Amino acid sequence: MSTHAPLTVSQAAAALGVSESTIRRRCIAGKLKAEQVTTASGPAWMIDSDAVAPAATPAIIEHTPSVELEKLESDVREIKAFLAGQIATREDTSAALAEVVMRALQPLAESIERIAQDNEKLRAELRAASEIDRRTWWQRLQQRSKKQFPPAE
Repeated sequence: MSTHAPLTVSQAAAALGVSESTIRRRCIAGKLKAEQVTTASGPAWMIDSDAVAPAATPAIIEHTPSVELEKLESDVREIKAFLAGQIATREDTSAALAEVVMRALQPLAESIERIAQDNEKLRAELRAASEIDRRTWWQRLQQRSKKQFPPAE
């Protein structure tokens, strides 16, 4: 073992970026310099820190906060660019659909306008007709009777 303190299975797994089971398999296969010791809770592997250090260096660099932050920033920029493109595409699509809808509604709007004008004409005619003779039917009949049969004097 090295002069540095040995690593536990979980420490070695974290340093190498693999699972604890992988570390145990590598210890059993002899791929990692390690020794099995007896502890109060049973046998445990103690891994030589020098054996883990060279292999762990890329994993440690990969997991440093600044590298992770740069990767996250890069990912955010990519997602932002993608979403901006999606928004632009949707805006273009929305504008095109609005144009199609407006063209489709134009004849309907013209028809509604004609109907409104016809309606107004009919209302005007109805008002004119009702202003001519506002008497009830029996009043008109009585008036006609008086003309046909004037009262005797």
